[in-house]
Amino acid sequence: MSGNPRPDELANLRPSGDAADACRAPMCTAPALTVILPCYNEAERLPGTLQALLTHLSAPPGKVEVLVVDDGSSDATVTVAEAVAAADRRVRVLSYGPNRGKGFAVRTGMLAAQGDLVVFTDADGSYQPSDLDRIVGALDRAPVAIGTRAGDPSGPIARRAASRVFNLAIRGTLGLPYGDTQSGLKGFWRPAAQQIFSQARVDGFAFDVEVLWLARQLGLEVAEVRVQAMERQGSKVQMVADALEMLGEVWTVRRARTTRVHGEVGSAPIPSPEATVSAGDPPLGAVSTPAGVPPALQVS
Repeated sequence: MSGNPRPDELANLRPSGDAADACRAPMCTAPALTVILPCYNEAERLPGTLQALLTHLSAPPGKVEVLVVDDGSSDATVTVAEAVAAADRRVRVLSYGPNRGKGFAVRTGMLAAQGDLVVFTDADGSYQPSDLDRIVGALDRAPVAIGTRAGDPSGPIARRAASRVFNLAIRGTLGLPYGDTQSGLKGFWRPAAQQIFSQARVDGFAFDVEVLWLARQLGLEVAEVRVQAMERQGSKVQMVADALEMLGEVWTVRRARTTRVHGEVGSAPIPSPEATVSAGDPPLGAVSTPAGVPPALQVS
């Protein structure tokens, strides 16, 4: 498959009529919700995911933003995202190169997000908008909410077994009590996201583990929400190689815990979303970005 979207696919993503006029209106206030889509070579699957999200989310600008973070893609991912952003003010695009890993992409988005609540989800559409609603709902009672994937007896046996072994290894190595650390759907109050992701360092797939470990170190309550992940063709995960790499990254997190190689975990009171003062927030250009963000980072 080419990886380049057809013109009619891009056209289908553009709002029309009153919706188009509303989406072009400038956003004057910080949005209530930011949804982050970390992307690497997702030109074919991103249109469907954006279509589903933008149809489901609040249409008036200013209430939500969808932040597409392109992780150094070599296909037309940026072209797809920017075509939508040009027509819909709810969409922003961050793009940098070279490819750094999903953890880096999520961290970049989290530190650039402007919403009072910030959720990241997979760009391949593995999770339905209704699952995103469950995560947002859980943020009413906790500063961090994570999806716990329901068991799928039809999924590949080897993948399910590997996931189970990895999760047991996480529990034993870091003492994390959560039923599913690797779900690609997690949400945060923005002050909590700023505290966690400003201290995170893991760029690869094991970033979820570090994020949950940091949340636990900071004393943040984590709500677990049952979600249903759909199996998608073209997964970027290579089970054996990535599992070994992830275990290595987890060991790095454990070493950081015992030696404080990244410094002490800083903590401060986390205000509720209602207490977040949007008017006093710094403009996007002043928001901190992860250590090592390439100078070529561009905001579209």
